[in-house]
Amino acid sequence: MQRCKNGMKLDDLRTLIAIAQQGSFRAAASALDIPPATLSRRLQRLEDTLGSQLVIRDSRNVSLTPLGQNYFDRCQPLIDDLEAATSEIQDSSQNTPRGALRISAPVGLLTYQLMPLFNQFLAQYPEVTLSLNQLSNQQHDYSPEQYDVVFRVGQQPDSSFAAATIGESQRILVASPCYLAQQGTPHTPEELELHARLASVPEFEWALTSKQSNQTVWLNSPVRMAIADLNSIKQATISGLGIACLPNYVVADAIAQQRLTTMMPEWYSPPRPIYMLYQRLGYVPLHISHFIDFMRSALTTSSVLTCSIADKK
Repeated sequence: MQRCKNGMKLDDLRTLIAIAQQGSFRAAASALDIPPATLSRRLQRLEDTLGSQLVIRDSRNVSLTPLGQNYFDRCQPLIDDLEAATSEIQDSSQNTPRGALRISAPVGLLTYQLMPLFNQFLAQYPEVTLSLNQLSNQQHDYSPEQYDVVFRVGQQPDSSFAAATIGESQRILVASPCYLAQQGTPHTPEELELHARLASVPEFEWALTSKQSNQTVWLNSPVRMAIADLNSIKQATISGLGIACLPNYVVADAIAQQRLTTMMPEWYSPPRPIYMLYQRLGYVPLHISHFIDFMRSALTTSSVLTCSIADKK
């Protein structure tokens, strides 16, 4: 364990930085991948070493004392520089990327687009490891302390991450040929209201825009099935239970195999951007920069992800 000349351990200082950044003991312990008891012990040891209280603890909130905030503001850049310099020296001594990648991605995008590319990258760089412990498209559940690269669909709030647009998610109306043969094919939103809708949670409402008038119609009729899993909705649609509005990358294979049919070509669902987010500032370790370059190249050439409105007019 690294120890400063005055007896203070760098791990204890990293503990204070994690608590300040995460806002809670539990989140800080998770970011450092240590038990909460270890985190509390390190913080107490740091306060004992300095002879001052750095963190105010109560039943709900964790905040820094004025002295703790000042200490954090002065020490964080130093620790960041130290870790960047250490990583840079380590990477300069090796030509092969190695290290751990922490990834967050929506499960649908992961299943149908990302996972095969992850496998290719790991096969190409055997000394890189990858962990996926957050399968979500939520906009508020990631930070540079938790993840190295994050994939998200839809507009993202401002953050400390850089955002690279790697494609578009275009939702498509689909049904099985059997369902359409039995129930008929809708041609307008009004006719679509009369059919069984299969919706992915939380996409209960469907927005359809006319290519002729540019008018947008919202469909919010009762749904026959609502599941927070795109693949389950896809399989239910293939089974003939109703009509679904699913991302192009989810249904592309079923359409090509003629297990699903598209409809209402004069109406489209506005596309949503697909982002790859990664650390904006500071030194980026070699294995992470290689991964970013690899995924950017692979995804920006994907015919499914780069499908646009113009392709459907």
